[in-house]
Amino acid sequence: MKKNNRKKGDKGEELFIKTINSGAFYQKGDGISDKHCVEIKTTEKRSFSINTKLLNKIWNEALDQAKLPLFGVVIRRPNEDWILKIDIVRKRS
Repeated sequence: MKKNNRKKGDKGEELFIKTINSGAFYQKGDGISDKHCVEIKTTEKRSFSINTKLLNKIWNEALDQAKLPLFGVVIRRPNEDWILKIDIVRKRS
């Protein structure tokens, strides 16, 4: 079952990487460009939840690479794909 999920994730990453149009290459599920560290999640469900644990993970990975964080969500449905590009900005009070 995990192998099938990985194939679905790979397809979602391919859709997302094509949309950022930055000449990016990707390695092990993440997209990397000159400016961004990209985390991509793919689902075939009708929705996807984002929580602070995930945002912190993406933020810290980008920071470790001295890049800006960019989060991609690919929602794959039978007759359509939704591709979301989300810039992550952290504001502390």
